[in-house]
Amino acid sequence: MTHTIQPHIEFLICTLDEGVHQIKALLMPVQPRISYLVSWQHSAEQSESRTNGSATTLARKYPLPEWLKERPDVRVVHLAGRGLSRNRNCALSHAQGDWLVIADDDCRYGEQSIAHIYEALNRHPDADILQLQVHCPDGSPLCTYPATPYEYRNRPRFVYISSCELVLRRQVALPRFDERFGLGAYLGCGEEELFVFQASKQGLKVYYEPLHLVVTDGQTTGGKFAVSEPVQRAKGGLLTLIHGTPGALLRCFKYAFVYRTEGWGRRCSYFFQMIKGIVYVHTHHTLP
Repeated sequence: MTHTIQPHIEFLICTLDEGVHQIKALLMPVQPRISYLVSWQHSAEQSESRTNGSATTLARKYPLPEWLKERPDVRVVHLAGRGLSRNRNCALSHAQGDWLVIADDDCRYGEQSIAHIYEALNRHPDADILQLQVHCPDGSPLCTYPATPYEYRNRPRFVYISSCELVLRRQVALPRFDERFGLGAYLGCGEEELFVFQASKQGLKVYYEPLHLVVTDGQTTGGKFAVSEPVQRAKGGLLTLIHGTPGALLRCFKYAFVYRTEGWGRRCSYFFQMIKGIVYVHTHHTLP
């Protein structure tokens, strides 16, 4: 009688400064084939510094909490500077699991999370990326999710991606998160949308399954469009990279002056910020 060995699932937890103390509530009891990688970013350190920014120096300067040292299933890497996409890339570069769950320090998982990952993998053995569902603490979904599965190339209109929905196969040619985008960058969100778009464009299989994965507090960064200029700029930049400059200009105009209902002054401000995002991606190229 043969027994199938379940793949190794590793949670890639990105945290900044004192956020490391929130991770204790994220960790599940120790269990086989489940591990965690914490990418701990230190905003007070200069990422350009060859001395202060080294991982060894940071590990000495920022000792781990005692409860974290006691976990045999947790590894910690240190990163200087700011930028969530930089932190995601750091975590990906140190990952060891077969399947990687993108996580933040305010995410909460349970046994159902693991069961649903395995269920989605059984349904889509050819998957390279899975998109599952995020729920709020009251049990409601974070957004309106489609009721039926789909492959990303056949996705419905007005479907968006949140980082914490994603589970990645490590041993494929995954793209990097574009560090011009994301929390702490000039373009304040959209890195996960671009990541999945680029992965699909290069031939990776991306499947959505209507299965619960994680509970997290609050709205996504992308949901703060009306109050955040970095988010407004990110929309223009993201549309440019997905649809090209002419397509982005048309979509930004329609979004600001057709879909938005605020006064004309606000809508003009939105359009101006989105144009700044378009200009930014043309004048600031991503690192290789």
